[in-house]
Amino acid sequence: MSGEAGCIVCSRARAVVAIVPIARGYALKTYECACCHSTLQLVTRVSKAALIKQQVNILAQMEQQLRPPVRRVQQAFAN
Repeated sequence: MSGEAGCIVCSRARAVVAIVPIARGYALKTYECACCHSTLQLVTRVSKAALIKQQVNILAQMEQQLRPPVRRVQQAFAN
């Protein structure tokens, strides 16, 4: 599974919400289901470069979700 784990409760894909390095070469990944909000924590072996790349991707996804859609805002002010 690359980046996703299946939810036991509702059988949907879980997304990685946090990655915490816990020892050299290992990280604790927290997965959360978007539907039922159940969490799963897994310890996985990762390289330092992969850990940085995953954290950058998570931050970019969170930033994108927080950013309001520009076109909708512009249309609201135009009307």
